[in-house]
Amino acid sequence: MSKDKEKKRDEALVERLMRRVLEGMGSVVDRKLGREADTQSGFTTSKLIERMKRLIEERTREDEKGQRLAPHLLKLKVEWGTHSEAPPEYIKELETEVLAAAIDYINDQRLRTLAPVKVETTVDIFTTGIAVDPSYGEFEEKLREEDEARRRAEEGGPPPPKPQASPEVRVAARVTLPKGTDEKILVFRPGGKRLNAGRVSDNDLQLDHPSVSKIHASLVMNREGTLLVADTGSTNGTFVNGRRIAYGEARHIEDGDVIGFGDVEVRFKKNVSQKS
Repeated sequence: MSKDKEKKRDEALVERLMRRVLEGMGSVVDRKLGREADTQSGFTTSKLIERMKRLIEERTREDEKGQRLAPHLLKLKVEWGTHSEAPPEYIKELETEVLAAAIDYINDQRLRTLAPVKVETTVDIFTTGIAVDPSYGEFEEKLREEDEARRRAEEGGPPPPKPQASPEVRVAARVTLPKGTDEKILVFRPGGKRLNAGRVSDNDLQLDHPSVSKIHASLVMNREGTLLVADTGSTNGTFVNGRRIAYGEARHIEDGDVIGFGDVEVRFKKNVSQKS
């Protein structure tokens, strides 16, 4: 295979993956689920890799010996629908392309890493399409503490306080079903893990109604304390104040908003009182 042909094949990988997913759905199903046939025109593997290189460079740091240190863990974030419906070989091929490009870049720039370079693919409903997030993995917290200690030493300030977990935020979910109304309490941490809403019992917010999918939607609170909801591919849709949100779209929830999961309505209210 010529270099030109190989380059074109590589550049088209991300777009080919997105097209393959959309072609497998069918236009009728796409419209029903609120999906748009958007293949991110011009968004190729080359562009994804260029973004990754810029992020690696931005997050490069110097160690105690003055050597340049690069992130070694590349989190390949793939939108939930894209990942669940993409052929596994496409995801694997993309992982290989990203890993090879990262290793080449780190070697070319004469950077070193704290651990072998690797790619971890994660499914993220709050990611649109595909993204790469370079990090220092298990060393991230230690490096942050070192930076804070160094900054305080330079300023002559007191030693850094021990890191504290984000405070819990209690949210009341008032659930309206045909048989009546119930209230459940959900506990979030800003920037913490997401909670699932759905029909089966292992969901954080169980909604026992036939119009609700087994895993219907996800809820998360961002670092600013804003609550968001995203549909995870439900059959009967997720609605905010009567408007159906697109599959995979994340929407802010304000106090007083009516969130529809199929035929079930839920109102969320933050900062409910908590007994000591």
